Formats: sequence, structure tokens, C-alpha cells
Amino acid sequence: MTGWAADEEFAGVTPQLTVADTAAAVRFYTAVFGADELLRNHASDGRVMHCELLVGGGRLLLHDEFPEHGAGRGPIALGGTSVVLHLYVADVDAVFAAALAEGATELMAPQEAFWGDRYAMIEDPFGHRWSVAQRAADPSVAELQERADRWAEDNAGVSPNGTAAERRD
Repeated sequence: MTGWAADEEFAGVTPQLTVADTAAAVRFYTAVFGADELLRNHASDGRVMHCELLVGGGRLLLHDEFPEHGAGRGPIALGGTSVVLHLYVADVDAVFAAALAEGATELMAPQEAFWGDRYAMIEDPFGHRWSVAQRAADPSVAELQERADRWAEDNAGVSPNGTAAERRD
């Protein structure tokens, strides 16, 4: 494989989120996901230009909006996002409740998903969407296909994450 090199601290894909208020985002991710802040660098005007968190063993990078430098805007300024960040947790119900208590919006209440996870979705106060899951069952490939087929029959027009499915002509 070419084009990438492994790094002990940054294994795999590392999400980098743009938010309107990094300090508030760090407080939210710490309270809800148990994030540990590793470092934070400020620009001369006080905005955060780089912040690293450790969440569930992986890195999450954050920075404030810097539209004048091409660093973009967060989902709220853009009017939404098409990205969902997924995190396995020890207790979906507890994380979901903590997220709502910290100002997140419910997208999908905790439920048993056909693929074997207890699963929920939220939108954080900064416009980023998260799904949280914990393994509840480990269906075989055949069972998973049967469950998916049954779910699709019972839920026409809804995507597996609970939102209205987009129609593609």
C-alpha cells in the first residue's frame, strides 16, 4: 500500500472537527465521552488552532472556525453535516443520557439494532452527529442478513440510522 505511513499515536483515520467554540466542545466531549485533553494551541487572537483529545483510545482533533484562512466553518454555520462519528461505549443508555444533559439533541433513542448492537444517535451542541453503540449480540452472517432483510421490509423509506432514506433516481 502506498500513500500513508502508520504512526503509533495516530493509527487509522483521525477525525478533525471544526467547531465554533473549542473550549465548550472539549467540556462536552469530556463530560459525555470521557475525553482526555492532550494539548491545545492558540492563535494570536485567542482562537484554538489545534486541540488533541483522546477518546476511547483514538485521537480526535478540534479547532475553532478560521474561515479567513480556508479552515472552514463548523456544521452549524454550514447548516448541517453528512458525517456521523461512531463510538463504541460501555453503556449506551448512560452516554445518551449524559449527552442530552449536556445539551445534545436526540436523533435516535437507545434501541436494539438489527446488527446486534444497542445503538443511539445524537447531535452535539456544535452540530456534529454521533452514534454510540455497545455490543448486545453477535449474529452470524446469515442471521445478520435475515435481520437486515426483515428490517428493510418493516421500515421501507427509513435508513438503518433512523432517518428518512434519500431517494436516488
